[in-house]
Amino acid sequence: MGKFNIDSLTPIKVKKGKTLFKNDSVEFFSDSKAVAEALSQAILDGDKEAFHEIIAGYLSVINKEELARRSKVPIATIRRMAAGANFNIDNMLKVTSAISKELAA
Repeated sequence: MGKFNIDSLTPIKVKKGKTLFKNDSVEFFSDSKAVAEALSQAILDGDKEAFHEIIAGYLSVINKEELARRSKVPIATIRRMAAGANFNIDNMLKVTSAISKELAA
């Protein structure tokens, strides 16, 4: 899967004069390797907002209970992370480590 490009979106007609755009975000967030690369890039860029958006998107398509078990982060914290709430560095590292371990498995 390549990098996201806004120009690659094609409109979908729904009504006369109205269009929607097909969104492949579920496909992107289902690819743990792509998510890990995007998270890494956000960290390297110092882009906290992008990091939060990527984590929230990823958490919206995976099994949160399984991630809580693997990362040893409480499910309530993971749900707050998915909702876009701030989280501490310890929980961020535990979750990203669980994501990267999923890649190795």
